[in-house]
Amino acid sequence: MRRSPKDRNELRGFTLIELLVVVSIIALLIAILLPSLSKAREQARAVKCLANQRGLAQSAQVFADGRSGRTQLSADPIGMAAADPNKQLYAYGATGEILAWPVAIATAANIGYSENWNWGVRAQNFAEASQRKEFMKTDLGIATCPSDKIQISTPFYPRGASLATMGYPPEYPPAGGGNNSYWGFLSFGINEDVVGVEGANSPVVNGVRVGACWKNGCVGEVAQSANCAGERLRGRLDRVYDPGTCALIVDAGPTSAEQALASSDPFEYCNLITSAQVVGGPYLEDFQGQYPKRISNKRHFRGRVNVIFCDFHGEPATPTMFFNSPVLPNPIPTMYSPRVRVSPYKPFVE
Repeated sequence: MRRSPKDRNELRGFTLIELLVVVSIIALLIAILLPSLSKAREQARAVKCLANQRGLAQSAQVFADGRSGRTQLSADPIGMAAADPNKQLYAYGATGEILAWPVAIATAANIGYSENWNWGVRAQNFAEASQRKEFMKTDLGIATCPSDKIQISTPFYPRGASLATMGYPPEYPPAGGGNNSYWGFLSFGINEDVVGVEGANSPVVNGVRVGACWKNGCVGEVAQSANCAGERLRGRLDRVYDPGTCALIVDAGPTSAEQALASSDPFEYCNLITSAQVVGGPYLEDFQGQYPKRISNKRHFRGRVNVIFCDFHGEPATPTMFFNSPVLPNPIPTMYSPRVRVSPYKPFVE
C-alpha cells in the first residue's frame, strides 16, 4: 500500500539547519542568563556574609553586656599591661593568654572555646598557616564569608610575647620559631581604634605613650595635644561618637592566596582596621589608601564591603569613586556610600 504525500510529510524530521538554529537560540539564551544567574548567586553569598557578620555582632554584644559594655581587647603586651594589669576586664585562657577577638566572641556564642588553639594555629605568616589548615577548627561559621575565596587570616593579637609558653597542645606544635600569631578561618576584621590600646608602636611624648587616632581633624602623631591625640577606646563602646556611623566589624582579608603567599609580613594582611599612625583621615577609604591589602575590593559585587557598626546594625558600603594605582592589584576606593568612619571620634572640628 502506497503512502500519501500527507503521510510522508508527517514522518519528516528536523533538518540540520533547523537543529543548528535551535541550538544557537539555546546557546544565546544561556549566554544572556548566565551573568544574571552568577550575579544572583553572588548577591545571595553577600547576604549570607552580612548575616554571618550580624551573628558575630550579636555575640559581641552578648560579650560586652557581660563585661560592663566592653568588647574584647586586641593589643600587644605593653597595651594589655596598661589596660588590664590584673587580667580581670577581658577574656583569657587558663594559661593567662588573652583570647583573640574571634575566640572571645565564640565563647559568647556558646561555641565552647576556652583557648585560642581551640580555634586556630600558631604561625608566622600566611604560608605557614595555610600548611596547617587541617588543624584549624571549622565550627565558628559566623567568622567566615561565603564570598571569601581564602577564608584564612589572622586577628594579629595575641602575638609573640603575648603567647603562652606552656599549655599549647603538643599535637599542634607552633610552626617555625619566630613571632607567631594565631591564624584560622576568618573573613572579617575589627576596628583597632575601638578595641585596642596604645602599645609598642604608639607615639611617645615626654616619656608617655599617647593616642594616635584621628580626632578633630588631626592625626595623633602630627599634633600631640588634648584636642588632637585620640586614644584607642579599649573596647568601651559607650565612648564612640555617633556609633551608627563608626565601623566595628568589617569585611577583611587577602584578595587571593597568591598575593598572601607572596608576603612574609602578616602586618600587610592582618584583620585590623585603624585610623592611627599614618592614615590620612577618619574614614574607611582613608584606611584603605594606607593599607590596601587588608580589605579586598573583589570579594563582593561592585567592590562593596559589608560593615557592622558600633551600634551593632549592619549594612553594605559601596565605593562610589576609585583611585587606580599602577602598582596595586585593586583600585583603591576614595569614597564610600554610606560613609563609614574608622575613628571613634568626631571626624572634624565643626
